[in-house]
Amino acid sequence: MQKKGTNNKNWWSRLKRFMRANTNLTVIIIAALLLELTSAIMYYESHDILQRVVERLMERENNALYLCIRNKLAEVEVTMDNIAWVVTDDLANPDSLTKATRQMAEHNRAILGCCICCTPDYFPQKGRWFEPYSIRKDDGSIETMQLGSASHDYTKLEFYTKPMATGSSHWSEPYMDHDGAKAVVTSYSAPIRDYNGRIVGVVAADISMGWLKEEVNQSKAYQSTQRFLVTGQYHLLAGDDNQLLKNVIEHMKSTNDEKGYVTLKDEKGNKKHVFYTPVGGKTDWILINALDDADVFGKLRRVRLNLLLMALAGLLLIGFIVWRSKRNLERLRKVNAEKNRISSELHVASQIQQSMLPANHLKQNDVELYGSLVPAREVGGDLYDYFVRDEKLFFCIGDVSGKGVPSAMVMAVNHALFLSASAHETNPAYIMQSLNEIACQGNESNMFVTMFIGVLDLPTGHLRYCNAGHDVPMILANGQWTSLDAKPHLPVGLFEEVKYGMTETYMQPDSTIFLYTDGLTEAMNSERKQFGIKRVKETLAICTDKHPQELLTAVSEAVHGFVGDAEQSDDLTMLAIRYAPQQYESTLNETLTLKNDVREVAALSNFQKSFYEKMNLEKSLARQLRLAVEEAVVNVIEYAYPAGTEGSVDITMMSDGHWLKVVIDDSGVAFDPTVEKKADTTLSVEERRIGGLGIHLVRELMDSINYERVNGHNILTMKKEVK
Repeated sequence: MQKKGTNNKNWWSRLKRFMRANTNLTVIIIAALLLELTSAIMYYESHDILQRVVERLMERENNALYLCIRNKLAEVEVTMDNIAWVVTDDLANPDSLTKATRQMAEHNRAILGCCICCTPDYFPQKGRWFEPYSIRKDDGSIETMQLGSASHDYTKLEFYTKPMATGSSHWSEPYMDHDGAKAVVTSYSAPIRDYNGRIVGVVAADISMGWLKEEVNQSKAYQSTQRFLVTGQYHLLAGDDNQLLKNVIEHMKSTNDEKGYVTLKDEKGNKKHVFYTPVGGKTDWILINALDDADVFGKLRRVRLNLLLMALAGLLLIGFIVWRSKRNLERLRKVNAEKNRISSELHVASQIQQSMLPANHLKQNDVELYGSLVPAREVGGDLYDYFVRDEKLFFCIGDVSGKGVPSAMVMAVNHALFLSASAHETNPAYIMQSLNEIACQGNESNMFVTMFIGVLDLPTGHLRYCNAGHDVPMILANGQWTSLDAKPHLPVGLFEEVKYGMTETYMQPDSTIFLYTDGLTEAMNSERKQFGIKRVKETLAICTDKHPQELLTAVSEAVHGFVGDAEQSDDLTMLAIRYAPQQYESTLNETLTLKNDVREVAALSNFQKSFYEKMNLEKSLARQLRLAVEEAVVNVIEYAYPAGTEGSVDITMMSDGHWLKVVIDDSGVAFDPTVEKKADTTLSVEERRIGGLGIHLVRELMDSINYERVNGHNILTMKKEVK
């Protein structure tokens, strides 16, 4: 053991002697390692960012293609399900069934051919197999025929046997129809029942695979992208049958997953990034996207190579600089040490203070805000912040116990906690609760923070707030300043078991709320007298018509006039918020009411299309808006009401020529989609949380969204600038 310790000591001594004797070489080696490390970090961070971007892009492409396919299929499904009920009335007249097939083929362009297959001998006068069939020919004309025969025994085909056996609608596997369509088709069939509820046949529609191939190969982000559409039995519907598809199917079979991401190689050994997701609905189809690795990351690798070459050039330059600066190194080290000793505390404190403060002025259509913070020392322990999310103004003001750098550090922590807690929460009491729970952990210095947190809904003026031991704000309404009715709670950081409550009110148009820290009321003059709350109210009483910046200027001048030449004793922070909503005057206003039935989405599509045509919107923008609104409405239809419960959803669309406003109103269970965390598309399928992609898509396509629960109704408002 002694010998081993001696060897380690000798090794370390030799290394130190080498470094002292070869300072220049040591510096260059360290610089080379740092440059290589920096290059590697930049590469892998860029790779990770690009990977997430590609995943979001593929998700968006898949969603768009999925909706296109689903809308096409839903059109057929709804038509055939409805026809299955209508045919019941015509079962006594076989000729009317033939006429019905012709009418379906004439009026639905998505259907290539349509047939009605009755159970054997149902119409004895028509023979054992009665299958009236109508098909649209290439020239657009409709041909009607009777297909059923011993050579074309439809009772043995999947599109007939499945509905007859299960009593429900069914999409068949693709097959070659030699007698009717004379093409590769997939058929959607629904059972026909007589008045006694007995299944007496099926009605079926043939869909050509041609349009699927066209849809699958459109709107690719990368031209080399390979797309495939397969059934749940892994039969190819669209795309090229190649080795890559076989590898993907083999992976899907081994994992038994319908949705996910995997990297595979094609027949040439090229790396492919594969994304697959189910089409859904009444089909078991799966959409597959395969991206070439060279298309996605090729440029990034070239950039990394260029960076390495530049790093080598930089090393040569560093070597020259080190050689030239060796004589001045010691003198520079002494100067820097002295400079660092003097400025280190101020530098750190200043960085913390500056990084925490937002811009002191905010002015937009509905609200105007102005804030100021004057520390008593180089840095202070006061804080204020605000931001707007989903048309809600989140704001806070706080005062940390103590002064100087320690208070500034506590301020930094609480500011970060406020931003984190309010990112996905709209209840100020919950936000305050989160701050307190974390602030109490390891608080050995027993420092605490008085805070006031508010959330103002800009469209309605609904103000929710929570006060944790802070000075009660003043509010201006109807020309009078009064104290805001705020239930007091203990400051943040004292006791973990404190429960915070929320208070609510409504701010009237052109009303103002004034928040401040005790540095205002406790400002002292040379005679040690405090400014006091009475002088605050007297100053505010003559400022009933001032905007936030003018208001804070008037209060600051009053304080400075009172204090005079006396040294500032405490941090002084003020925040003024004026609520001035603008009236939305629509020139076009229409409302549609739907039942909570996904089959009603077709009516929503027609409603939107008509509305956007009246607005004369550009087609690509109209498609994006239709996608966003359908996502939000389908979310309400599927989740707002408990299973088996009937409900409705009102969709109101308004436009003033510059903005489109869509209001979705339902009386279902309370649910705020704006507080949902964004779907993390970087996670694997096993780790990814179910849901979240719909509201993520709405956020991407709309300029703003807003949610409020009013009188038992969920009110979701979406806005898009369309000028």
